[in-house]
Amino acid sequence: MPALIVLCAVLLIVGWFYLSAYDYRMLSTHAITALAFISNMKFWREAGYFDAASHEKLLLHTWSLSVEWQFYILFPLVLVVLWKLLPNRRFIGLMLVAGFLLSLAISVVMTPRTPGAAFYLLPTRAWEMLAGGLVFFYGHQLRLTPVMARLLELAGFALIIASILLFDGNTLWPGHLALVPVVGSVLVLLAARQSSLFTAPAVSQWLGKTSYSLYLWHWPLSVALVYLEVQNSAMAIAVALVLTLCWGGCPGAG
Repeated sequence: MPALIVLCAVLLIVGWFYLSAYDYRMLSTHAITALAFISNMKFWREAGYFDAASHEKLLLHTWSLSVEWQFYILFPLVLVVLWKLLPNRRFIGLMLVAGFLLSLAISVVMTPRTPGAAFYLLPTRAWEMLAGGLVFFYGHQLRLTPVMARLLELAGFALIIASILLFDGNTLWPGHLALVPVVGSVLVLLAARQSSLFTAPAVSQWLGKTSYSLYLWHWPLSVALVYLEVQNSAMAIAVALVLTLCWGGCPGAG
């Protein structure tokens, strides 16, 4: 909350001087919904993530934070209810798997039919976070040799990189294609290599520790490029990336 409040406050102050009355009213509404963790519902009712209007919404990226918090609030309550019904670890595991499969099925069905709802709402996104829950719940049972762990990690990063290279704004999302980066992330987590060439270096550790702040600041700077009409300038993009790293990495920013 503190970092999110700072972001919203900075944008509201800057927007007061540079935004039109209409845009400032929209920003104010988005700030309220972001702080209440319901911005995903607001953006779902407005427009698509990759259309022209989306690049004028300074807090559009907070939709994912809202989905996460909705999950974090509801998931423990669901676990408590399930444990009250049947205090058995195997039963809880089966329910986690069932919830994962149900949410994934809903996502696959809804994505081509109602892509906006599938993109923004919790029922179609819960499976991605439940995948992490399944790793935590079952991952300790794996007994991997160093070679197996290395291969698992390489396969995971290959899937993550493939999702970056192969998918774009025209890809129906999330649907079944979201399995590519999610499974990749699961494999990396299961490998759990402490001496990994990818995750052990200081730069990777720093990016991981500051990722929340980088997430908060990267999109407003992207929107600024559009406002300034320099979104196609390599130099401007490079400056925005540097500012993201500087602001996001500042002590106290996140």
